[in-house]
Amino acid sequence: MPAAGQLAVLTNGNGRLANRFRDTCPNYYDAENSAKVVNDYSTSFKNPYWGFYGGQVFFGGGHAGTNNNMVVVAEYGQASITFKRVCDPTPWFGTSAAAQTDNATGNANSKLNFTYYESTIDGKPGSPHSYASGDIIGPEHGGAASGTFIQVIAAAVNYANDGGAVAAHKIDFADTTSAPSARTWQRVTNSTAGASFGDWPAPLYTAFVPSQNRIYITPNGPNVQGVVRWFDLATRTWVVGSGIGFSNGESDGFDSGVMFHVPSRSLLLFLYPFNGLLKVQWMDVSKAQPTLGGTATLSQSLRVGPSASTTNWSAACWCPLNNRIIVAGVFAGSVMDSTAVYEIAIPTTLSTTWAAERVPLGAGQSLVPPDHQLDRGVTWKKFFYDEKVRSIVYFPLASPDGNDTVYVYRPRFT
Repeated sequence: MPAAGQLAVLTNGNGRLANRFRDTCPNYYDAENSAKVVNDYSTSFKNPYWGFYGGQVFFGGGHAGTNNNMVVVAEYGQASITFKRVCDPTPWFGTSAAAQTDNATGNANSKLNFTYYESTIDGKPGSPHSYASGDIIGPEHGGAASGTFIQVIAAAVNYANDGGAVAAHKIDFADTTSAPSARTWQRVTNSTAGASFGDWPAPLYTAFVPSQNRIYITPNGPNVQGVVRWFDLATRTWVVGSGIGFSNGESDGFDSGVMFHVPSRSLLLFLYPFNGLLKVQWMDVSKAQPTLGGTATLSQSLRVGPSASTTNWSAACWCPLNNRIIVAGVFAGSVMDSTAVYEIAIPTTLSTTWAAERVPLGAGQSLVPPDHQLDRGVTWKKFFYDEKVRSIVYFPLASPDGNDTVYVYRPRFT
């Protein structure tokens, strides 16, 4: 963990990464395609309940990437991060090494339950384009001791499929030591949401609001505000609210933006690039029927890029310890300001100006775009603040044939 306001770069070469993401691949999947669990329209999900220091969960791939539906955790250790497979993938075409490529990119539709988009072999949900769809529930809110990963809606499930399901699945982490063969998924409901739930094109964004026991769902949608949608964890049903939802469908990039909860203010925020500038919308989720509250007026315009373009990536998250939104990948003209992040303070009165400030990194430090040759994958929800390590642990892309790189930035005043 770096000092406050500083950036650390963790690599296999400097010993701060104990292994590579692709090392988690079982022998019946090819390792090169297993990197697509991270890279192809996929995200990661922070899990502060995993072990002593916490970690992050990876689950994805899908349509353009891979059938590999394994679950991997990046476990934070005292000296290094270790990637661990914590749930085995489905052997769509068998468990022999000869099935590697078929399992990764073969058409497995004959072994897929199209109602729930889960495997008929072992009941595990197929690999989705996870984008920013998925949440961690801790034991204080009904989750398992080491966290529960839940995905309440999925799109572009399994290789070469466009479809998905409004169906909920979860995987409980009762501990951090069980063998990956011993863990499996559970279907959270016995039915899917009806057509009345409305249009839900990918990408899909979700955010857990513990005070309401709801997981809010925002699809990409058309260029207008949609409705407010959520999954009610108590009744295990999908709900269409009466309010107006976020207008992220107007975003510059189909893979751009992030939705997150600010518990101290009972706010749900959505940030995305619109006409090249960061747009921040807010919603009061202390109300039973929330609706779009408004769009923030920033003290300075922040030029950001769509994350689908790996040369123009940007990202944002909430840091509860310094009470600021942290934004990375802001541009100064046509050049990324890679030697700084920007902080946005939420004012007491939301209709007043939200102060945006440039915060330089340490001398000689740079938060650079991921390798453009790997293409895709830089979703905004890979960039999040981990309370236990007081840092943003950012793993943009997994290498299919080289070493991996993780950036760790500790915001000031934390």
